[in-house]
Amino acid sequence: MVKIVKGDLFSGPVDIIAHGCNCKNGFGSGVAGAMSLHHPRAKAAYHAKYFKDGWKLGDVQFVISGNQTIANCATQNEYFPRNKVHVDYHSVRLSMEKVKEFAKAGNFTVGVPKIGCGLAGGDWSIVKGILDEVFSDYDVTVFVQD
Repeated sequence: MVKIVKGDLFSGPVDIIAHGCNCKNGFGSGVAGAMSLHHPRAKAAYHAKYFKDGWKLGDVQFVISGNQTIANCATQNEYFPRNKVHVDYHSVRLSMEKVKEFAKAGNFTVGVPKIGCGLAGGDWSIVKGILDEVFSDYDVTVFVQD
């Protein structure tokens, strides 16, 4: 079930933080930019994967950082130009299914931003529908900044 709360994604009481990334080695703005400040291991692991294997839409990388696991989710191919929709909704679904599977296996709590709806330009009503379907039998908390 999807629960929406006002608050900071990075200080929320969740075991897993899942966020969207691009496949082009950019991890410097939006939620990913904030992630690099709060969880620099997630950024380092993202870049390491890019140079070793590359990123494909739908890929998910789980990185342990402190007492949380960060799920770097490849939900968009490009990130520029900014005035274009870059999110790939099918990849949001694929990555959220992988996150849920991982979370269920460890009985972990999951938090996400409005994934794909910031700089990636996605439509929240579409993403919310995906989250409702994927998490119909497991809880996910969407953190929305004030």
